[in-house]
Amino acid sequence: MTIDTTNPPAPRGELLRILGATFGVAVAVGSMIGAGILRAPASVARDVPNAGLMLALWALGAVYVALQANVVAELATAMPRAGGGYIYVRRAFGSVGGLVIGWTDWMSFVSAIAALSVACADFLALLWPAATHYEVLAAILVQLAIVGLNAIGLREGRRLQEFTSLIKAFALAAFCVAAAVVAFHHPHPMAGGQKLATHAATWLGVSAAFQLIAGAYAGWIAPAHFSEENRDPGRSVPRALGSGILFVALLYLVVNGGLLAALGTQGMQASTLPFAAVLASTGSTIAGPLFALCAMLSVASCANAQVMSAPRILLALARDGLLPSIFLRVNKGGSPYMGLVLTVLATAALTFTGSFEIAFGLVATLNAAASLMVIGAYFVLRRKAAELHRPFRAIAHPWLPMLGFVTSLAFFLLFLANNWIGGVYALALWLLCIPFALVARRMRAQPAGS
Repeated sequence: MTIDTTNPPAPRGELLRILGATFGVAVAVGSMIGAGILRAPASVARDVPNAGLMLALWALGAVYVALQANVVAELATAMPRAGGGYIYVRRAFGSVGGLVIGWTDWMSFVSAIAALSVACADFLALLWPAATHYEVLAAILVQLAIVGLNAIGLREGRRLQEFTSLIKAFALAAFCVAAAVVAFHHPHPMAGGQKLATHAATWLGVSAAFQLIAGAYAGWIAPAHFSEENRDPGRSVPRALGSGILFVALLYLVVNGGLLAALGTQGMQASTLPFAAVLASTGSTIAGPLFALCAMLSVASCANAQVMSAPRILLALARDGLLPSIFLRVNKGGSPYMGLVLTVLATAALTFTGSFEIAFGLVATLNAAASLMVIGAYFVLRRKAAELHRPFRAIAHPWLPMLGFVTSLAFFLLFLANNWIGGVYALALWLLCIPFALVARRMRAQPAGS
């Protein structure tokens, strides 16, 4: 992708239009491939000790997000503005609904960044055991480094995202080759043609496993958050959403198949980091450090995508007077830097819990709640805003969008049943948006826009 040097510095509250399809795919892939695929397979194997069912759930995760992407692609191309789901929900349900979804989406990104930085610190401990005593500090330093680079400008964040997404995709592909070699030399039940594990899986276990899988696909919506900065959103955004989900789904299935072939279900259950176990089986002395480096790159790349997305939601809220106008500030490099400041402060606060599970579990719950409101907005806008130009129209309207709504509702209820504490956290976060709205009413310096 070439750099457009003709764009002037971004004026107050305005972003640069310099992105294309390449960045869209890179940010989609980068947002999804992170700590989820590195850590979730072992937990999924413990919750669902059946190889066939495990792979089916990973495939179902792709279908789940693809149903939502079908709706978002229409909304993002009809309203190509920074802010993602907030823009659509506010247009459909007004400022109150918009504030709730904007806050929800932003906190979902904050939770993801915290989870990823904690995971990055965990992987650092594999290279430097002493780092175990400084995990929180290491996680916060990772956040500061990524935020600092993005504060320079959009071009710098874009370059980092495209480069790291490409590298980690190649790294996962190389791992699949290594897993095939291990499976060939040390045949496992799955590799040797024996029957797959047939242990019964409880609904609770399936729900817990799918919550982690949904978290591993979280971030698929990232291209929509940059639609305003895209040179041709009507074409680029749907392609980026579809290509990103398809590519990641295939990679996840192949990776999990490789893990099962090399370790089997019992081997995956016994290992917290099954990737490291497979590489250790190769007998290479550099396998452990190599895994740690690739894992750190992977989660840092994913965190970068989240860091790029989150401040743009705050910018959109400020444009409509739902946050103080200070969040309208965009530097000449095209970065909403005050939004970056608030994002890193909130992320650091959540990181002090030091828990990957708390932060990562919260992501799936918040995303499921947000998807319900976004799909609801889609149906409302089909009726209320029929005049909108829609470069892309959702496939098989209204049946596929309705299926997306029903599945999102079902999984949201399952997530709450499996982890009601996550629901309490989500409710508390929603309530926290109320004082922000009250402060904004007093501090906003300009009338609300559309």
